[in-house]
Amino acid sequence: MTPTFPADVTQVGLAVDVAAFAMHAGELRVLLVQRGELPHARDWALPGGLVRGGEELHEAALRVLHTETGVELEPRHLEQFHTFGEVGRDPRGRIVSVAHLAVLPHGTVEVSSGGHTLGAEWLSAHRPPPLAFDHRSILDRALTRLQLRLEYANLALEFLPDTFTLPELQGVHEAILDRPLDKRNFRKRLLAQGILTPSGERRVGVGRPAQLYRRAKSARAAAL
Repeated sequence: MTPTFPADVTQVGLAVDVAAFAMHAGELRVLLVQRGELPHARDWALPGGLVRGGEELHEAALRVLHTETGVELEPRHLEQFHTFGEVGRDPRGRIVSVAHLAVLPHGTVEVSSGGHTLGAEWLSAHRPPPLAFDHRSILDRALTRLQLRLEYANLALEFLPDTFTLPELQGVHEAILDRPLDKRNFRKRLLAQGILTPSGERRVGVGRPAQLYRRAKSARAAAL
């Protein structure tokens, strides 16, 4: 006999929403899509959708990220960070969403519309346009999570190429925190943590060549 749920149990849809971040011209941006169907047609939203049968949650997150925005590159970081299940969050029915935080590779990742979206763009993470559903709450919590991960997981390094300067690393921290940091204190604290190692190379540009750093092997192992 096949087990059944009690008659008073509400059917619930399981979804994923993805807050995908990247650095663009020194600014932290989030990947948003413009919805092409009701509800909230033409409004901006985080990429998301229902989870398919037999699909793992991280697989669903990667699928909607690809189909709705055209992103083909694997995120450098992907994690579940909160479940949103408030009654009435979606007018189509009871939908519980497992929100994911993603960091896309360094540089401008090209995006395009796909699925049921009209467009996809990298927009300001701290000052986004009005968002559909409860996606502003999801984005705000994702930003808080990202800021916390700066302190104990060195997540800022995932926004940079393999080698980088200390000003570039400080720029990522400032963009995520949305505030300036004292240069001297920042460098002293980061170098004391032992998470960086000199690459032996310098970046030549205007002025004095800048020392390039990379993530220390011990820091990489601790982040996994």
